[in-house]
Amino acid sequence: LVNNLETFLITATLNLWPTRYNDVVTYPAVMIAAISVAIRPTAVLFWLVLGVHYLTSCPERHAYTSILKATIIGVPPDLHHPLRLLHVRQANPCFLQLPELQPVQQCGVRCSPLALVPLSGLPAILGTHMIFVALAFIKHRDYPRQFLAVVIASIVLFSVISHKEFRFIQHLMPIFMIWAGLGLHWLSRHIDRSTLYAIIIGHTLVNALVAFYIGFFHQRGTISVIHDLSGRVTPGDQVVFLTPCHSTPFHSHIHQEGVGMRFLDCSPGSEQHEESIFYSAPLKWWSEYRQSTQPTGSEYVVMFEEALQEVHGKLKETGYALVKRYFHAHLLVDDKLGQHLLLYKKTF
Repeated sequence: LVNNLETFLITATLNLWPTRYNDVVTYPAVMIAAISVAIRPTAVLFWLVLGVHYLTSCPERHAYTSILKATIIGVPPDLHHPLRLLHVRQANPCFLQLPELQPVQQCGVRCSPLALVPLSGLPAILGTHMIFVALAFIKHRDYPRQFLAVVIASIVLFSVISHKEFRFIQHLMPIFMIWAGLGLHWLSRHIDRSTLYAIIIGHTLVNALVAFYIGFFHQRGTISVIHDLSGRVTPGDQVVFLTPCHSTPFHSHIHQEGVGMRFLDCSPGSEQHEESIFYSAPLKWWSEYRQSTQPTGSEYVVMFEEALQEVHGKLKETGYALVKRYFHAHLLVDDKLGQHLLLYKKTF
């Protein structure tokens, strides 16, 4: 949701972003950009590159003063963020440390190779739009060069950190859509109208089918199980998710007091995330967890069917019965995931 809002704000700002200086356009553009940074701090790189390009290319002498005024106007929405970070830093001194640039074999949870973002992330978020983006670069030479710098800087930044997710580069979609439009424009001038319409219809159908599959089927299991649990659990019950971090919507579907919800902790600042500790020695972790908890109600366990067979066996030996099996995904993006999710309940 946050990434979608960030992308929306960037799209709105780019619609107002000037090619030449204009007081009427610059002030609201910078203010919306400031809000996007308040929501998603990593967006500062996006606007830093565009801001520097704008200041260096603006012919008016008073541009620096005016853009500074606009920036000051846009700063108040961001003030809550450093104050919030200061509060978090007091509780966790490691929160604001820069990410370590570790080799793949040395980093912890969710570490991915450097090439993941450009080779897998871009094709995943662009899909068939990549064809039109490529046409813009090859055939349509008159594209905004400053946008290329933004894309390169963002890809480099999100490639060197160990934790990589495709959604981190979702905010680049507005720029890629500009290039895709330029590529389609070039194509429209070099093919006949019937062929152009066929390409557009085919492109639309493919994206509609992909959107339908991703929206209703892909990685559906974690949502289905939490929705089902919302009708099963009662105060005093305990639910533990033996899945990778951030795999479930969690309390957004269960609005009950007194229900214990537990998942593998991946909070910033810890030397080793609980997810990596669990997957390195799952039976040991489970034994320590059982000794430290004394639920007063029913106990539920959620985990992927295809992973950690020794844990499945241990659960069945200690009185956990399978309640329901949920489809999760056909295409897996992590070796810790599975195509099906299982819900267990302790019966004795």
